[in-house]
Amino acid sequence: MTPSGMKIHAPFVCSLALLAAACGPTRPPPDLLGTAEQRLADARSAGAATFAPLELRFAEERLDQARAAMQKRDYTATTNLADESEANSALAGIKARLGKLRESVDALRKDNNEIRRVLGPDADAGGEAR
Repeated sequence: MTPSGMKIHAPFVCSLALLAAACGPTRPPPDLLGTAEQRLADARSAGAATFAPLELRFAEERLDQARAAMQKRDYTATTNLADESEANSALAGIKARLGKLRESVDALRKDNNEIRRVLGPDADAGGEAR
C-alpha cells in the first residue's frame, strides 16, 4: 500500500473501530443489582415470607437469573430481570404490610367483641349502659 493509500484508509479504519466499540453491549448502572437486592431484603423484613411467599419466590428467582445474566455479560437481560425482581419485591412488601394490617384489624375486632360480651346486652350502640 502506498503512503497515500494509508492516508485514505486510516480514517475509515478508525471510524469503523469507533463504531464497533459504540455498538458493543452497554454496562448497566453499577447499583442495578444492589437496588434489586435491597428491595428483596425490604420485602423479607416486611414479612413477605409469611404473607406473600409466591411473590417473594418470584423476586428471588428473577434476581438469581439477573446475576446469571450479569455473569454472561448480557446486560439487557440483567436490566430486565432486575426490574422484574424489584417489581415482585415491591408487590411482596405491599402484600406483607396488608397482611399485617388485616391481622391487626382482626385482633381489634376480637377485642371489641370481647368488650361487648363483657358489657352485656344492656350496652347500647354508643357504648353506654342503659
